Amino acid sequence: MKREEIVLFWRRFFTDLLTGTLVNLILFCALGLALGMAGLYALDAIFLEELEWNKWLEGLIFTLAFGWYAILGIIHGIGACAIHTAGRKLAEAMTGIHGLLDLITKGLVEKIPRINKNIPREQLEETFDGIGKNFLTQLRLKKGVTALFAWLVYGAILKGLKFFFLDDVVEELAKKESGDITSVDVEHAVRRVGVEVIISPILDNFVLLQILNVIALLFTFGFPLGALYLL
Repeated sequence: MKREEIVLFWRRFFTDLLTGTLVNLILFCALGLALGMAGLYALDAIFLEELEWNKWLEGLIFTLAFGWYAILGIIHGIGACAIHTAGRKLAEAMTGIHGLLDLITKGLVEKIPRINKNIPREQLEETFDGIGKNFLTQLRLKKGVTALFAWLVYGAILKGLKFFFLDDVVEELAKKESGDITSVDVEHAVRRVGVEVIISPILDNFVLLQILNVIALLFTFGFPLGALYLL
C-alpha cells in the first residue's frame, strides 16, 4: 500500500470506529440489562414469592437485588462491548497494520542505517514511537471526540505492536553471526516476524477475555440466588 492509501484507510477506520462503538455499546448494555432483569425475575420467582417474610424486608431485598442486577448487567455489557469491538476492529485493521508496519520499517531503515549487533532496545522504541505518532498527525482528524478516541485506540494499537513486535525483531537480529547490522537486516527481520504472528495471539486473548467475562457474569448473577438458597 502507498502512503496515501494507508492514510486514507486509517482515516476511514477511525471515523467509523466511534459510530460503530456507540451502536455496539447501546446494544451490549441493553443485553446486559436484559440478562440482569432475567436474573432478578428468577430471584423473585424462585425465592421471594416463596418466602413469608415481612413485606418491607422483601421490598428491601428486591430493591437491592434490582440495583445489583441492573448495575452489574450494564457493567458486564460494557466489558463485553469493549472486548468484542476491540477484537473485531483489530481483525479489520489487519490490512492497515501491514501498511503501518511497512511505514515504520522504512522509517527504521532511514533512521538506523547501520548499528551494532547488540542493538539497544530503547533506541528502537524511541524510533518506533516517533514514527507512529508522526503518522497519526498526518491523518488530520478533526478535533473533538473522534480525534480523542482515535488517539486512545491508536495509542493502544501502537503499544501492543511495540510490545509484541520489537522483542521478536531484536531476537531475529541477534541471530545474525556478524557484528554489524545493516538497514537490510532490520527490514528482513520485520518481514520474518510478520503481522499475523503478532496479531493471532492478541485475537486469541480477546476470546479468552470474553469467556472470562461470561464466567464472571454467571458468578455475579448467581451470587444473590446462592446467598438466599443458603439462608
